[in-house]
Amino acid sequence: MQSLDERMQRVVARRQELALRWDALRNNDLLQLLVVTLPGLLRAERCGLFVLDPDADELWLEAGTGVMQRQICADLDGSMVGECVRMGTCVNRSGLEQLQGAHQQAGEELSYSVSTAMTVPIHGVDGMVVGALQVLNRLDGQSFAEADQAQLEAVAHAIQPSVQRMHASRQLQQRSLKLDRTIEVLRERLEAMRPGHSFRTFEPAHLAHAEGFLHHRWNGRCYPPFIDRRATEHLTQSWDTQPNDVLLATHQKVGTHLAKKFLVELVRANVDLPDRHPMAEGDIGHGAMPWPEVLLSQETPGEWQRFQAATSDRPRLWYLHCAVEDLPCRRIHPQTRFVVAIRDPRAALVSQYFFWVRHPLLQVDPELDMDRFAELFVEGDLYFGSYFKHVREWLTPEPRLQASQICALRYEDMVERKADTVEKLQRFLFPSASLSADRAAEIAAATEFQTMKQGITANPGSFHLNPKLYFRAGTTDNWRQHLSPYAEKLVVNAARQQWVDLEEHPLVGPYLTAMAH
Repeated sequence: MQSLDERMQRVVARRQELALRWDALRNNDLLQLLVVTLPGLLRAERCGLFVLDPDADELWLEAGTGVMQRQICADLDGSMVGECVRMGTCVNRSGLEQLQGAHQQAGEELSYSVSTAMTVPIHGVDGMVVGALQVLNRLDGQSFAEADQAQLEAVAHAIQPSVQRMHASRQLQQRSLKLDRTIEVLRERLEAMRPGHSFRTFEPAHLAHAEGFLHHRWNGRCYPPFIDRRATEHLTQSWDTQPNDVLLATHQKVGTHLAKKFLVELVRANVDLPDRHPMAEGDIGHGAMPWPEVLLSQETPGEWQRFQAATSDRPRLWYLHCAVEDLPCRRIHPQTRFVVAIRDPRAALVSQYFFWVRHPLLQVDPELDMDRFAELFVEGDLYFGSYFKHVREWLTPEPRLQASQICALRYEDMVERKADTVEKLQRFLFPSASLSADRAAEIAAATEFQTMKQGITANPGSFHLNPKLYFRAGTTDNWRQHLSPYAEKLVVNAARQQWVDLEEHPLVGPYLTAMAH
Protein backbone atom coordinates (compact mmCIF):
# COMPACT_ATOMS: atom_id res chain seq x y z
CA MET A 1 0.00 0.00 0.00
CA GLN A 2 1.40 3.39 -0.97
CA SER A 3 1.91 6.03 1.70
CA LEU A 4 0.21 9.40 1.34
CA ASP A 5 3.55 11.00 0.48
CA GLU A 6 4.23 8.44 -2.26
CA ARG A 7 0.78 8.83 -3.73
CA MET A 8 1.09 12.61 -3.70
CA GLN A 9 4.38 12.42 -5.60
CA ARG A 10 2.85 10.10 -8.20
CA VAL A 11 -0.22 12.28 -8.76
CA VAL A 12 1.84 15.49 -8.99
CA ALA A 13 4.06 13.86 -11.61
CA ARG A 14 1.01 12.87 -13.67
CA ARG A 15 -0.37 16.39 -13.38
CA GLN A 16 2.87 17.92 -14.58
CA GLU A 17 2.95 15.57 -17.55
CA LEU A 18 -0.59 16.58 -18.55
CA ALA A 19 0.28 20.25 -18.12
CA LEU A 20 3.14 19.89 -20.59
CA ARG A 21 0.92 18.11 -23.10
CA TRP A 22 -1.80 20.75 -22.76
CA ASP A 23 0.63 23.64 -23.09
CA ALA A 24 1.89 22.11 -26.33
CA LEU A 25 -1.68 21.92 -27.65
CA ARG A 26 -2.46 25.44 -26.47
CA ASN A 27 0.31 26.95 -28.63
CA ASN A 28 1.27 29.44 -25.91
CA ASP A 29 3.33 31.57 -28.27
CA LEU A 30 0.29 32.19 -30.46
CA LEU A 31 -1.95 32.97 -27.48
CA GLN A 32 0.58 35.41 -26.06
CA LEU A 33 0.87 37.12 -29.44
CA LEU A 34 -2.92 37.38 -29.55
CA VAL A 35 -3.09 39.02 -26.11
CA VAL A 36 -0.36 41.51 -26.99
CA THR A 37 -1.58 42.56 -30.45
CA LEU A 38 -5.36 42.22 -30.57
CA PRO A 39 -6.29 45.08 -28.18
CA GLY A 40 -4.08 47.49 -30.15
CA LEU A 41 -5.45 46.30 -33.47
CA LEU A 42 -9.05 47.00 -32.42
CA ARG A 43 -8.34 49.87 -30.01
CA ALA A 44 -9.77 47.83 -27.11
CA GLU A 45 -8.73 47.58 -23.48
CA ARG A 46 -8.90 43.79 -23.25
CA CYS A 47 -9.40 40.65 -25.24
CA GLY A 48 -10.27 37.06 -24.43
CA LEU A 49 -10.15 33.72 -26.21
CA PHE A 50 -12.75 31.16 -25.11
CA VAL A 51 -12.84 27.47 -25.99
CA LEU A 52 -16.03 25.45 -25.79
CA ASP A 53 -16.02 22.28 -23.71
CA PRO A 54 -17.70 19.67 -25.94
CA ASP A 55 -18.79 17.58 -22.93
CA ALA A 56 -20.40 20.33 -20.83
CA ASP A 57 -22.18 23.64 -21.23
CA GLU A 58 -19.05 25.52 -20.24
CA LEU A 59 -16.55 27.91 -21.75
CA TRP A 60 -12.89 28.10 -20.85
CA LEU A 61 -11.00 31.38 -20.96
CA GLU A 62 -7.66 30.27 -22.37
CA ALA A 63 -6.06 33.68 -22.88
CA GLY A 64 -7.02 37.19 -21.90
CA THR A 65 -5.60 40.65 -21.23
CA GLY A 66 -5.26 41.41 -17.54
CA VAL A 67 -6.27 37.89 -16.47
CA MET A 68 -3.84 36.58 -13.90
CA GLN A 69 -5.31 33.07 -13.75
CA ARG A 70 -5.80 31.30 -17.05
CA GLN A 71 -8.38 28.64 -17.81
CA ILE A 72 -11.27 30.25 -15.97
CA CYS A 73 -14.51 28.33 -16.41
CA ALA A 74 -17.82 30.05 -17.19
CA ASP A 75 -21.36 28.82 -17.85
CA LEU A 76 -22.49 28.81 -21.44
CA ASP A 77 -25.87 30.25 -20.52
CA GLY A 78 -26.36 33.82 -19.34
CA SER A 79 -23.32 35.43 -20.96
CA MET A 80 -22.56 37.31 -24.17
CA VAL A 81 -19.95 34.72 -25.10
CA GLY A 82 -22.48 31.96 -24.51
CA GLU A 83 -25.02 33.79 -26.68
CA CYS A 84 -22.44 34.12 -29.44
CA VAL A 85 -21.61 30.40 -29.28
CA ARG A 86 -25.28 29.37 -29.21
CA MET A 87 -26.24 31.60 -32.15
CA GLY A 88 -23.03 31.19 -34.11
CA THR A 89 -23.01 34.91 -34.97
CA CYS A 90 -21.35 38.10 -33.75
CA VAL A 91 -22.73 39.73 -30.59
CA ASN A 92 -21.92 43.45 -30.31
CA ARG A 93 -23.14 45.36 -27.25
CA SER A 94 -22.67 48.81 -25.74
CA GLY A 95 -24.01 50.56 -22.63
CA LEU A 96 -23.25 47.43 -20.61
CA GLU A 97 -22.42 49.39 -17.48
CA GLN A 98 -26.15 50.08 -17.22
CA LEU A 99 -27.27 46.48 -17.84
CA GLN A 100 -27.45 43.49 -15.51
CA GLY A 101 -25.83 40.27 -16.61
CA ALA A 102 -22.97 37.82 -16.30
CA HIS A 103 -20.54 40.54 -17.45
CA GLN A 104 -21.17 42.49 -14.25
CA GLN A 105 -20.52 39.49 -12.00
CA ALA A 106 -17.33 38.66 -13.90
CA GLY A 107 -16.28 42.29 -13.73
CA GLU A 108 -16.76 42.39 -9.98
CA GLU A 109 -14.63 39.26 -9.55
CA LEU A 110 -11.84 40.79 -11.67
CA SER A 111 -12.33 44.39 -10.44
CA TYR A 112 -13.11 45.47 -14.00
CA SER A 113 -16.09 47.36 -15.44
CA VAL A 114 -17.38 46.50 -18.92
CA SER A 115 -19.10 49.12 -21.09
CA THR A 116 -18.72 47.81 -24.66
CA ALA A 117 -18.06 44.29 -25.87
CA MET A 118 -17.91 42.45 -29.17
CA THR A 119 -17.72 38.67 -29.51
CA VAL A 120 -17.35 36.58 -32.66
CA PRO A 121 -17.60 32.78 -32.95
CA ILE A 122 -14.79 30.49 -34.03
CA HIS A 123 -16.09 27.74 -36.30
CA GLY A 124 -14.51 24.31 -36.59
CA VAL A 125 -13.85 22.42 -39.81
CA ASP A 126 -17.35 20.89 -39.65
CA GLY A 127 -18.97 24.30 -39.23
CA MET A 128 -19.75 23.79 -35.54
CA VAL A 129 -18.73 26.53 -33.11
CA VAL A 130 -15.66 25.52 -31.08
CA GLY A 131 -14.91 28.81 -29.33
CA ALA A 132 -15.18 32.57 -29.37
CA LEU A 133 -12.99 35.65 -29.51
CA GLN A 134 -13.97 38.75 -27.54
CA VAL A 135 -12.78 42.36 -27.14
CA LEU A 136 -13.89 44.69 -24.35
CA ASN A 137 -14.16 48.46 -23.94
CA ARG A 138 -13.23 50.40 -27.08
CA LEU A 139 -10.71 53.07 -26.01
CA ASP A 140 -12.60 56.04 -27.50
CA GLY A 141 -15.77 55.03 -25.63
CA GLN A 142 -17.65 54.35 -28.86
CA SER A 143 -19.33 51.13 -29.92
CA PHE A 144 -17.35 48.64 -31.95
CA ALA A 145 -18.01 49.24 -35.66
CA GLU A 146 -18.61 46.90 -38.60
CA ALA A 147 -14.97 47.30 -39.60
CA ASP A 148 -13.95 46.14 -36.13
CA GLN A 149 -16.16 43.09 -36.52
CA ALA A 150 -14.58 42.25 -39.88
CA GLN A 151 -11.08 42.44 -38.37
CA LEU A 152 -12.02 40.35 -35.35
CA GLU A 153 -13.62 37.71 -37.57
CA ALA A 154 -10.43 37.61 -39.70
CA VAL A 155 -8.34 36.97 -36.58
CA ALA A 156 -10.78 34.30 -35.43
CA HIS A 157 -10.47 32.57 -38.78
CA ALA A 158 -6.65 32.72 -38.62
CA ILE A 159 -6.43 31.05 -35.19
CA GLN A 160 -9.13 28.48 -35.96
CA PRO A 161 -6.72 25.49 -36.35
CA SER A 162 -5.21 26.04 -32.90
CA VAL A 163 -8.62 26.49 -31.25
CA GLN A 164 -9.88 23.39 -33.05
CA ARG A 165 -7.06 21.31 -31.52
CA MET A 166 -7.79 22.67 -28.04
CA HIS A 167 -11.50 21.98 -28.45
CA ALA A 168 -10.84 18.41 -29.57
CA SER A 169 -8.50 17.80 -26.62
CA ARG A 170 -10.55 19.18 -23.73
CA GLN A 171 -10.45 15.76 -22.06
CA LEU A 172 -6.83 16.52 -21.17
CA GLN A 173 -7.97 19.59 -19.30
CA GLN A 174 -10.74 17.64 -17.57
CA ARG A 175 -8.21 15.03 -16.49
CA SER A 176 -5.98 17.83 -15.22
CA LEU A 177 -8.83 19.25 -13.16
CA LYS A 178 -9.49 15.85 -11.61
CA LEU A 179 -5.81 15.53 -10.75
CA ASP A 180 -5.88 19.03 -9.24
CA ARG A 181 -8.77 17.90 -7.06
CA THR A 182 -6.89 14.73 -6.10
CA ILE A 183 -3.79 16.74 -5.18
CA GLU A 184 -5.92 19.08 -3.05
CA VAL A 185 -7.50 16.16 -1.21
CA LEU A 186 -4.18 14.39 -0.65
CA ARG A 187 -2.65 17.61 0.66
CA GLU A 188 -5.56 17.94 3.09
CA ARG A 189 -5.06 14.36 4.21
CA LEU A 190 -1.40 14.99 4.85
CA GLU A 191 -2.40 17.96 7.04
CA ALA A 192 -5.43 16.31 8.62
CA MET A 193 -3.95 14.90 11.80
CA ARG A 194 -1.89 16.97 14.17
CA PRO A 195 1.75 15.80 14.36
CA GLY A 196 2.08 12.96 16.83
CA HIS A 197 -1.66 12.27 16.87
CA SER A 198 -2.02 9.77 14.04
CA PHE A 199 -4.10 6.66 14.72
CA ARG A 200 -3.15 3.05 14.09
CA THR A 201 -5.42 0.92 11.93
CA PHE A 202 -6.38 -2.67 12.67
CA GLU A 203 -6.93 -5.74 10.55
CA PRO A 204 -9.02 -6.97 8.97
CA ALA A 205 -9.62 -3.69 7.16
CA HIS A 206 -11.53 -3.84 3.90
CA LEU A 207 -12.95 -1.32 1.45
CA ALA A 208 -16.66 -0.97 2.02
CA HIS A 209 -17.34 0.36 -1.48
CA ALA A 210 -15.62 0.89 -4.78
CA GLU A 211 -15.22 4.51 -3.63
CA GLY A 212 -13.22 3.49 -0.58
CA PHE A 213 -14.09 3.72 3.14
CA LEU A 214 -11.57 1.39 4.75
CA HIS A 215 -13.41 -0.40 7.54
CA HIS A 216 -14.33 -3.47 9.53
CA ARG A 217 -17.76 -4.64 10.69
CA TRP A 218 -19.29 -5.01 14.13
CA ASN A 219 -22.82 -6.38 14.58
CA GLY A 220 -23.26 -6.04 10.84
CA ARG A 221 -22.46 -2.33 10.82
CA CYS A 222 -19.49 -0.59 9.26
CA TYR A 223 -16.82 0.76 11.64
CA PRO A 224 -13.63 2.76 10.92
CA PRO A 225 -10.32 0.87 10.82
CA PHE A 226 -8.81 2.71 13.79
CA ILE A 227 -11.16 0.85 16.18
CA ASP A 228 -9.95 -2.59 17.20
CA ARG A 229 -12.86 -5.03 17.34
CA ARG A 230 -11.17 -6.76 20.24
CA ALA A 231 -11.39 -3.53 22.24
CA THR A 232 -15.11 -3.26 21.51
CA GLU A 233 -15.65 -6.87 22.53
CA HIS A 234 -13.73 -6.31 25.76
CA LEU A 235 -15.84 -3.27 26.65
CA THR A 236 -19.12 -5.05 26.02
CA GLN A 237 -17.99 -7.79 28.37
CA SER A 238 -16.45 -5.69 31.14
CA TRP A 239 -17.41 -1.99 31.17
CA ASP A 240 -20.05 -1.01 33.70
CA THR A 241 -20.89 2.69 33.52
CA GLN A 242 -21.04 4.71 36.73
CA PRO A 243 -23.44 7.36 38.09
CA ASN A 244 -21.02 10.14 37.16
CA ASP A 245 -20.70 9.04 33.51
CA VAL A 246 -22.14 11.36 30.86
CA LEU A 247 -22.03 10.03 27.31
CA LEU A 248 -22.53 12.19 24.23
CA ALA A 249 -24.17 10.02 21.56
CA THR A 250 -24.01 11.28 17.98
CA HIS A 251 -23.74 9.96 14.48
CA GLN A 252 -20.77 11.49 12.67
CA LYS A 253 -20.62 15.19 11.74
CA VAL A 254 -23.79 16.37 13.44
CA GLY A 255 -22.13 18.88 15.76
CA THR A 256 -20.19 16.48 17.98
CA HIS A 257 -17.36 18.90 18.83
CA LEU A 258 -19.82 21.72 19.41
CA ALA A 259 -21.81 19.59 21.84
CA LYS A 260 -18.55 18.53 23.54
CA LYS A 261 -17.71 22.18 24.11
CA PHE A 262 -21.10 22.86 25.73
CA LEU A 263 -20.64 19.88 28.06
CA VAL A 264 -17.05 20.65 29.03
CA GLU A 265 -17.83 24.31 29.77
CA LEU A 266 -20.89 23.39 31.82
CA VAL A 267 -18.83 20.98 33.92
CA ARG A 268 -16.18 23.65 34.44
CA ALA A 269 -18.87 26.13 35.50
CA ASN A 270 -20.54 23.79 38.00
CA VAL A 271 -17.75 21.65 39.39
CA ASP A 272 -14.56 22.55 41.21
CA LEU A 273 -11.91 20.84 39.09
CA PRO A 274 -8.33 20.36 40.29
CA ASP A 275 -5.59 21.81 38.09
CA ARG A 276 -4.61 18.40 36.72
CA HIS A 277 -8.14 17.36 35.80
CA PRO A 278 -8.42 16.60 32.02
CA MET A 279 -11.10 19.28 31.57
CA ALA A 280 -9.55 21.96 33.76
CA GLU A 281 -8.34 24.06 30.81
CA GLY A 282 -11.39 23.52 28.60
CA ASP A 283 -9.81 20.76 26.47
CA ILE A 284 -12.37 18.92 24.30
CA GLY A 285 -9.91 16.42 22.81
CA HIS A 286 -9.52 12.72 23.50
CA GLY A 287 -7.62 13.33 26.71
CA ALA A 288 -10.55 15.18 28.28
CA MET A 289 -13.53 13.49 26.63
CA PRO A 290 -12.54 10.14 25.12
CA TRP A 291 -14.27 7.93 22.57
CA PRO A 292 -14.34 4.67 24.57
CA GLU A 293 -13.61 2.22 21.75
CA VAL A 294 -10.85 4.44 20.35
CA LEU A 295 -9.26 5.03 23.76
CA LEU A 296 -8.99 1.31 24.42
CA SER A 297 -7.90 0.60 20.83
CA GLN A 298 -5.21 3.26 20.54
CA GLU A 299 -3.89 3.41 24.11
CA THR A 300 -2.77 0.85 26.67
CA PRO A 301 -5.19 -0.50 29.31
CA GLY A 302 -3.23 1.64 31.76
CA GLU A 303 -4.40 4.82 29.98
CA TRP A 304 -8.03 3.70 30.35
CA GLN A 305 -7.51 3.07 34.05
CA ARG A 306 -5.70 6.39 34.57
CA PHE A 307 -8.57 8.32 32.92
CA GLN A 308 -11.11 6.49 35.06
CA ALA A 309 -9.14 7.26 38.21
CA ALA A 310 -8.61 10.94 37.35
CA THR A 311 -12.36 11.46 36.85
CA SER A 312 -13.79 9.08 39.43
CA ASP A 313 -15.33 11.64 41.78
CA ARG A 314 -16.63 14.20 39.26
CA PRO A 315 -18.70 14.15 36.07
CA ARG A 316 -16.86 11.99 33.54
CA LEU A 317 -17.51 12.80 29.90
CA TRP A 318 -17.36 10.39 26.94
CA TYR A 319 -18.53 10.56 23.37
CA LEU A 320 -19.45 7.80 20.95
CA HIS A 321 -20.96 7.33 17.50
CA CYS A 322 -22.37 3.81 17.67
CA ALA A 323 -25.97 2.74 17.25
CA VAL A 324 -27.84 2.51 20.54
CA GLU A 325 -27.96 -1.28 20.38
CA ASP A 326 -24.16 -1.34 19.91
CA LEU A 327 -23.38 0.50 23.16
CA PRO A 328 -20.00 -0.92 24.24
CA CYS A 329 -21.12 -1.54 27.82
CA ARG A 330 -21.86 -4.61 29.90
CA ARG A 331 -24.19 -2.72 32.23
CA ILE A 332 -25.54 0.84 32.18
CA HIS A 333 -26.01 2.44 35.56
CA PRO A 334 -29.51 3.95 35.90
CA GLN A 335 -27.95 7.30 36.78
CA THR A 336 -25.65 7.41 33.75
CA ARG A 337 -26.82 10.19 31.46
CA PHE A 338 -26.81 10.48 27.69
CA VAL A 339 -26.82 13.63 25.58
CA VAL A 340 -27.98 12.91 22.03
CA ALA A 341 -27.32 15.36 19.17
CA ILE A 342 -29.00 15.24 15.75
CA ARG A 343 -28.89 17.39 12.62
CA ASP A 344 -30.75 18.07 9.40
CA PRO A 345 -29.76 15.02 7.30
CA ARG A 346 -28.93 17.20 4.32
CA ALA A 347 -26.34 19.04 6.37
CA ALA A 348 -25.08 15.83 7.97
CA LEU A 349 -24.51 14.36 4.51
CA VAL A 350 -22.44 17.31 3.30
CA SER A 351 -20.36 17.47 6.48
CA GLN A 352 -19.69 13.73 6.39
CA TYR A 353 -18.65 13.95 2.75
CA PHE A 354 -15.94 16.52 3.41
CA PHE A 355 -14.78 14.76 6.58
CA TRP A 356 -14.38 11.34 4.99
CA VAL A 357 -12.80 12.55 1.77
CA ARG A 358 -10.21 14.45 3.82
CA HIS A 359 -9.52 11.72 6.37
CA PRO A 360 -6.04 10.21 5.91
CA LEU A 361 -6.90 6.66 7.05
CA LEU A 362 -10.04 5.84 5.08
CA GLN A 363 -8.71 5.66 1.50
CA VAL A 364 -11.77 7.35 0.02
CA ASP A 365 -11.50 7.97 -3.73
CA PRO A 366 -10.51 11.67 -4.02
CA GLU A 367 -12.74 11.94 -7.08
CA LEU A 368 -15.84 10.78 -5.20
CA ASP A 369 -18.59 13.28 -6.01
CA MET A 370 -21.37 14.47 -3.75
CA ASP A 371 -24.17 12.79 -5.72
CA ARG A 372 -22.56 9.37 -5.39
CA PHE A 373 -21.93 9.98 -1.70
CA ALA A 374 -25.60 10.91 -1.31
CA GLU A 375 -26.54 7.52 -2.74
CA LEU A 376 -24.28 5.79 -0.22
CA PHE A 377 -25.64 7.96 2.60
CA VAL A 378 -29.27 7.02 1.99
CA GLU A 379 -28.37 3.36 1.46
CA GLY A 380 -27.05 3.52 5.03
CA ASP A 381 -24.00 1.26 4.79
CA LEU A 382 -21.50 3.81 6.02
CA TYR A 383 -19.87 4.10 9.44
CA PHE A 384 -22.22 3.27 12.34
CA GLY A 385 -25.04 2.39 9.98
CA SER A 386 -27.93 4.40 8.63
CA TYR A 387 -28.12 7.97 9.91
CA PHE A 388 -31.91 7.84 9.81
CA LYS A 389 -32.04 4.61 11.83
CA HIS A 390 -29.40 5.94 14.24
CA VAL A 391 -31.53 9.01 15.04
CA ARG A 392 -34.74 7.01 15.36
CA GLU A 393 -33.28 4.48 17.77
CA TRP A 394 -31.52 7.02 20.01
CA LEU A 395 -34.73 9.05 20.30
CA THR A 396 -36.81 5.92 20.98
CA PRO A 397 -34.17 3.88 22.83
CA GLU A 398 -33.86 0.27 23.85
CA PRO A 399 -35.12 -1.01 27.24
CA ARG A 400 -31.69 -0.58 28.86
CA LEU A 401 -32.22 3.21 28.80
CA GLN A 402 -34.97 5.27 30.38
CA ALA A 403 -36.29 8.50 28.87
CA SER A 404 -35.08 10.37 31.97
CA GLN A 405 -31.50 9.40 31.13
CA ILE A 406 -31.56 11.14 27.74
CA CYS A 407 -31.35 14.80 26.75
CA ALA A 408 -31.68 15.32 22.98
CA LEU A 409 -30.38 18.39 21.15
CA ARG A 410 -30.55 19.70 17.61
CA TYR A 411 -27.40 21.04 15.98
CA GLU A 412 -29.38 24.00 14.69
CA ASP A 413 -30.35 24.95 18.25
CA MET A 414 -26.74 24.64 19.43
CA VAL A 415 -25.76 27.12 16.70
CA GLU A 416 -28.69 29.55 16.73
CA ARG A 417 -30.21 29.26 20.22
CA LYS A 418 -27.19 28.91 22.43
CA ALA A 419 -28.73 30.36 25.58
CA ASP A 420 -31.60 27.85 25.39
CA THR A 421 -29.09 25.03 24.88
CA VAL A 422 -27.08 26.07 27.93
CA GLU A 423 -30.23 26.22 30.04
CA LYS A 424 -31.47 22.83 28.80
CA LEU A 425 -28.19 21.08 29.53
CA GLN A 426 -27.84 22.80 32.90
CA ARG A 427 -31.25 21.47 34.00
CA PHE A 428 -30.36 18.00 32.76
CA LEU A 429 -26.84 17.70 34.19
CA PHE A 430 -27.01 19.89 37.29
CA PRO A 431 -30.71 20.21 38.21
CA SER A 432 -30.03 21.39 41.77
CA ALA A 433 -27.64 24.17 40.71
CA SER A 434 -28.11 27.38 38.80
CA LEU A 435 -25.90 29.51 36.58
CA SER A 436 -25.64 33.26 36.75
CA ALA A 437 -26.68 35.07 33.59
CA ASP A 438 -23.10 36.20 33.03
CA ARG A 439 -21.70 32.68 33.35
CA ALA A 440 -24.33 31.26 31.02
CA ALA A 441 -23.49 33.97 28.49
CA GLU A 442 -19.78 33.10 28.76
CA ILE A 443 -20.52 29.45 27.99
CA ALA A 444 -22.64 30.42 24.99
CA ALA A 445 -19.86 32.71 23.73
CA ALA A 446 -17.26 29.97 24.16
CA THR A 447 -19.23 27.77 21.74
CA GLU A 448 -19.23 30.29 18.89
CA PHE A 449 -17.69 28.71 15.79
CA GLN A 450 -14.80 31.12 15.26
CA THR A 451 -14.06 31.25 18.99
CA MET A 452 -13.79 27.47 19.14
CA LYS A 453 -11.73 27.22 15.96
CA GLN A 454 -9.29 29.94 17.01
CA GLY A 455 -9.05 28.62 20.56
CA ILE A 456 -8.29 25.05 19.51
CA THR A 457 -5.85 26.26 16.86
CA ALA A 458 -3.95 28.28 19.48
CA ASN A 459 -4.23 25.69 22.27
CA PRO A 460 -5.25 22.30 20.83
CA GLY A 461 -4.70 20.29 23.99
CA SER A 462 -5.47 16.65 23.12
CA PHE A 463 -7.57 17.54 20.06
CA HIS A 464 -6.08 15.23 17.42
CA LEU A 465 -7.49 16.78 14.21
CA ASN A 466 -6.33 19.90 12.40
CA PRO A 467 -9.06 22.47 13.22
CA LYS A 468 -8.24 24.47 10.08
CA LEU A 469 -9.57 21.56 8.03
CA TYR A 470 -12.22 20.03 10.25
CA PHE A 471 -13.91 23.18 11.53
CA ARG A 472 -15.36 23.79 8.09
CA ALA A 473 -18.44 26.04 8.11
CA GLY A 474 -20.21 26.23 11.47
CA THR A 475 -23.53 27.25 9.90
CA THR A 476 -26.87 25.49 9.57
CA ASP A 477 -27.50 25.92 5.83
CA ASN A 478 -24.10 25.44 4.20
CA TRP A 479 -25.50 22.29 2.58
CA ARG A 480 -27.41 24.50 0.12
CA GLN A 481 -24.11 25.40 -1.56
CA HIS A 482 -23.14 21.78 -2.15
CA LEU A 483 -26.18 19.54 -2.65
CA SER A 484 -27.54 19.12 -6.15
CA PRO A 485 -31.33 18.82 -6.60
CA TYR A 486 -30.76 15.11 -7.22
CA ALA A 487 -28.88 14.59 -3.94
CA GLU A 488 -31.36 16.65 -1.94
CA LYS A 489 -34.27 14.67 -3.34
CA LEU A 490 -32.60 11.41 -2.32
CA VAL A 491 -32.20 12.63 1.27
CA VAL A 492 -35.69 14.12 1.51
CA ASN A 493 -37.32 10.93 0.24
CA ALA A 494 -35.28 8.78 2.64
CA ALA A 495 -36.19 11.01 5.60
CA ARG A 496 -39.88 10.92 4.77
CA GLN A 497 -39.85 7.14 4.48
CA GLN A 498 -37.71 6.32 7.50
CA TRP A 499 -39.03 8.98 9.87
CA VAL A 500 -42.66 8.65 8.80
CA ASP A 501 -43.93 8.15 12.36
CA LEU A 502 -41.74 10.91 13.83
CA GLU A 503 -43.59 13.81 12.21
CA GLU A 504 -44.84 14.99 15.59
CA HIS A 505 -41.52 14.57 17.36
CA PRO A 506 -40.40 18.01 18.67
CA LEU A 507 -36.87 17.58 17.26
CA VAL A 508 -37.37 15.54 14.10
CA GLY A 509 -40.70 17.07 13.07
CA PRO A 510 -39.21 20.48 12.12
CA TYR A 511 -36.78 18.76 9.73
CA LEU A 512 -39.61 16.97 7.96
CA THR A 513 -41.64 20.17 7.80
CA ALA A 514 -38.70 22.09 6.31
CA MET A 515 -38.09 19.34 3.75
CA ALA A 516 -41.75 19.42 2.72
CA HIS A 517 -41.15 22.89 1.27
